[in-house]
Amino acid sequence: MCSSRQPGAPGVRFEAGPVNRITEPRNRRSRETRAAVLDATWALLEERGAERTTMAAVAERAGVTRRALYLHFASRAELFLALHAHVDERLDLASSVRPIAEAPDAVAALDAFVAHLASYHTRIRAVDMALLRVKDGDPDVALVVRQGTDLWRGACVRIARRLADEGRLAEPWTVDEAADLLWIQMFPDVLERLTVERGWTVERYRELVTTQLRRALVAPADAA
Repeated sequence: MCSSRQPGAPGVRFEAGPVNRITEPRNRRSRETRAAVLDATWALLEERGAERTTMAAVAERAGVTRRALYLHFASRAELFLALHAHVDERLDLASSVRPIAEAPDAVAALDAFVAHLASYHTRIRAVDMALLRVKDGDPDVALVVRQGTDLWRGACVRIARRLADEGRLAEPWTVDEAADLLWIQMFPDVLERLTVERGWTVERYRELVTTQLRRALVAPADAA
């Protein structure tokens, strides 16, 4: 949920840096096989969910043998973990979070944060849900999830603190409480309930969450 390419940027995904067991293959054919496997996994997660995205199903979709698949990824948890960095690269995470860091003021940063959730997190929701579902059976994945959610909250604290520093944090919110409200928006199960179960479009999600957070957290400009 937070990429190592943007360690200080708000509103991103898992930090994969501490887990070093997954390495890129050196030869071109192996890299192409690995990419095909990861793309197949991503497609199956979106179509079927984590429970039905088995190693056998991934091998079949990618057009590789199960033996070849296990040469690249020793377990389903390891496969899901590697998929996060792959998705970040495919979707250009850095471009999605850049407007948050470059926002001219705190309110603009808040709006950019919601825009990132709407445009990026909706596209990686299935991947995030898969990683959360396998974390209890894999200590490395659990560590990455814990570090990632800590980084999420740190990013939310920076937005809330900027609101406070600019005199735009509404009463009676504290920085920590405002950060908590932002933080909870980032969990994929919340996003799934709204955009899948309740059928909100991405555009409606962005509009309503932006309105909710502005009304809750932002003091009028003349109160600054």
